[in-house]
Amino acid sequence: MNDIKDLKKRKVTAKVKGISITFDEYFRTDPSTGKEVYDRDVEIINDCNLYDLYKKKVGLLTISDIKRIRRKYNMNQKEFSMALGLGEVTINRFENGSIQTEATDAIIRLSEDPQNMYTLISNNKNNIPKELYGKFLKRVEELIYYKRHQIANIEKTVFVDMDFKTEDVDIVSDALIEKYNRQYELINKKYDVETNCDYITPLKLQNLLYYVQGLSLHIYGKPAFENKIMAWNYGPVVEEIYKKYKGKNPISTCKKDIKLSKGLDFIIDTVVNDYGKYNANSLINLTHDENPWKTTKNNEEISQDIIKEYFDKVYSVDF
Repeated sequence: MNDIKDLKKRKVTAKVKGISITFDEYFRTDPSTGKEVYDRDVEIINDCNLYDLYKKKVGLLTISDIKRIRRKYNMNQKEFSMALGLGEVTINRFENGSIQTEATDAIIRLSEDPQNMYTLISNNKNNIPKELYGKFLKRVEELIYYKRHQIANIEKTVFVDMDFKTEDVDIVSDALIEKYNRQYELINKKYDVETNCDYITPLKLQNLLYYVQGLSLHIYGKPAFENKIMAWNYGPVVEEIYKKYKGKNPISTCKKDIKLSKGLDFIIDTVVNDYGKYNANSLINLTHDENPWKTTKNNEEISQDIIKEYFDKVYSVDF
């Protein structure tokens, strides 16, 4: 295939199914004569660009959209076609410029959600070789699992320009307590509720510390704090913080205006907003269903490497 950098281009307008599309058409010239020469690869590039613009205009998935969905399932073009119940070369044609019907486009869109993909594969079981059927379901079940655990709403590009500094665990826990309690004070005030039952508890603090650590390792490759996280019966625990707040239920705000690096501060806000909305029992169940706790023996350290590997997997998938 030609390198686009070596080609010339011009603006042209062409019609696709009655719709006028203006696009950059590439062409090649003979170096010795300067005359335009036919190049099949260049024509393929132009067709793909033209049809992609048409697809965008009428609301169909583009070539890159289809590739992104297919690659999420680690499938080649033939496998993806079979999984969706389409002809074996169908996806190949779409990824090389052919325009799909609205009905076929709807099927591919459905497959973007792993739960829908599971149904599609199950419905097409008789048309999929046994060994591939098991492989397909294993990957889809894995993605369903990741989606269930992708709680935080993060966009890594937002964090790129933020500085990040690892802090003492006491400072991180103080920030979590202050931010969490402040949020619920605002909610209580808004709805005129005079109760502190929603203030953070020691158990919930432990859960949120674990998720701050996980997101810090995923986004920055650095820990929020260096203290060990242990696998206890009720989930991940930082023993020093457990001892500090044992019996204090709920925990009142201890410090305000805590100074943190911008990246760590934003991660803590994210954890409070997204994970903090779940009660302690729900967070226990969540951590018990996650590989770092499940694969670590009771009362042993959950290593930073295991935590990072898990959060990298969960938050690398685009749903």
